[in-house]
Amino acid sequence: MKNLIFTLTCTFGILFCAAQEVSFKLIAYDKTDRSPIAGAQVKLQNLNSLREYNLTTNDAGHADFMLEAGARYRLEVSKNSTGSSIGYLSYTYMLSENEVVAKKTFEAELEKVKHTESGLLPAMYFDYGKAELSAENLASLDNALKMLQSFGTLQIEIGVYADCREEKYIIAKRASAISALLISKGAAKRITVKEYGNVRALNQCDCSNQYIVCSDEKYLENRRAEFKVVAF
Repeated sequence: MKNLIFTLTCTFGILFCAAQEVSFKLIAYDKTDRSPIAGAQVKLQNLNSLREYNLTTNDAGHADFMLEAGARYRLEVSKNSTGSSIGYLSYTYMLSENEVVAKKTFEAELEKVKHTESGLLPAMYFDYGKAELSAENLASLDNALKMLQSFGTLQIEIGVYADCREEKYIIAKRASAISALLISKGAAKRITVKEYGNVRALNQCDCSNQYIVCSDEKYLENRRAEFKVVAF
């Protein structure tokens, strides 16, 4: 079967071209031992049309999709373990147009974490053009520090972003505010702060289309600092 399907439909004498579709393959791994994860929930959202695709990985950890080409996608992979205190963290990634059409299996690596700890890594959000840490942000950082105490080998990365309308300098200010607090708590060696800029928008509000009108709530989703477990 061809990977690329191009369909033409004709309605009332007018010729319409359906969206091109490509085969996208994913495998979910346990990052510790590289074993495939069966039963993981995989969700893809087209950031142009907002259409969602949902599948569950098979016994070999695979999930195969037919996706519209020419769009970026938000990918979420997660797995909850029933009857056990150990579960998997949710994996979130922004797929570029090139990654969607690439003819190779995308690898998603999930980390195991105690269920009682899995809620301790919520993203932090910032007011437009501001770098100050809110009370909610301070609570999130405090929870991350508690995770370090519970897991002696745990290492965390905090990725700092801005929305597409903000000046780039604001990312550095946000990263500096987070780093200063971590230094004051003696945690700078185990938590790395990285500046990613106003890329990897989590929705269609990336300033690429002047006809898309976004609410401040949507822009707020992109003014974030995300936690990522890099060693466990």
